[in-house]
Amino acid sequence: MPDERTPRTRRGNQEQQAAPAEVKPFSTIEVRVGKLPGRIENIVLNGGRKVQDAVSGAGLETGRGIEIRVNGAVAKVDDDLSHGDTVLLVGKIRGNR
Repeated sequence: MPDERTPRTRRGNQEQQAAPAEVKPFSTIEVRVGKLPGRIENIVLNGGRKVQDAVSGAGLETGRGIEIRVNGAVAKVDDDLSHGDTVLLVGKIRGNR
């Protein structure tokens, strides 16, 4: 008799045990990171998924006068990233004010 805690599936008239779900402690994501003007490179993140993790992984730094953009939108260093995102560091442009 199967353990009652094991999930089961039903196909037609036959009952089967479902395969146990694979538990992954974490999975990797790949993002593109760069500073404009300059080179954009692919970075694989296998732990943290924040903008700061990607920027550090690319050997870049954020600071005064630098705007962070993720997929074209303004972002902060503690924003989360997803697989395939593009992180760009861009110098802020001052207007005539």
